[in-house]
Amino acid sequence: MINDSVSGEEVLARIGRDLQGKIARIRSCNHMLTAFFESMADEDQQKCFAAIEQDCADLKSIIHNLIDLDRCYEENPDLKPSPTHLNRFLGNLVDNYNSEAISQKRVKLHFEDIDEPIHIIFDPQAIERAFSYVLSNAIKFSQPDSEVVVKVIRYANVANISVADQGIGIPKKLRPYLFSKFTKAARRGTNGEESAGLGLYLAKNIVEKHQGSIWLESEEGTGTNVFINLPIRDRL
Repeated sequence: MINDSVSGEEVLARIGRDLQGKIARIRSCNHMLTAFFESMADEDQQKCFAAIEQDCADLKSIIHNLIDLDRCYEENPDLKPSPTHLNRFLGNLVDNYNSEAISQKRVKLHFEDIDEPIHIIFDPQAIERAFSYVLSNAIKFSQPDSEVVVKVIRYANVANISVADQGIGIPKKLRPYLFSKFTKAARRGTNGEESAGLGLYLAKNIVEKHQGSIWLESEEGTGTNVFINLPIRDRL
């Protein structure tokens, strides 16, 4: 007998791929129209083209978050730990991180390393996703022409990584809800970016599956610093 049942994760992944394909088509058409009308479009029309581009980027991000929510990181993690040079891992992540918000806001990403190499065991793909959520948030709420700094230091058998932005900060009344699923603390970014309220929840979930911890400090109008502690051990 053929088992033709499909899991919820597979269905969501298929829907996600279909939606991403349609979003890519809309963006492609928008790029063509923007280029064609570049010299003729007035200010309002240019704003419409920019709004379409931003909406597509927001939808793409929301779809990725929803798919990740249904992945194994939440209820049944299928982590694939491997020995990793943490300093090099973070440096590569910062060097290769790419988002439209970075270029639009002219945000600089900078990694501050230490002389001591830190070797750690974790699932590189999962931890990369966690840091991508944190970096995405930092950039989303950054001011134009500002900087996001990633640092790593070591305390005994703990690697401490921080991601500090120079953004708008977080009001005190919202901070208790930041790491909740579909948090009511979700806000628009400094460029009007939408948020599904899932990024920090997913990052926390992944970090805690590695027996780590995540928290933040923030001051309105000055910025936010997200800290992640990961234990340095021989195995998960």
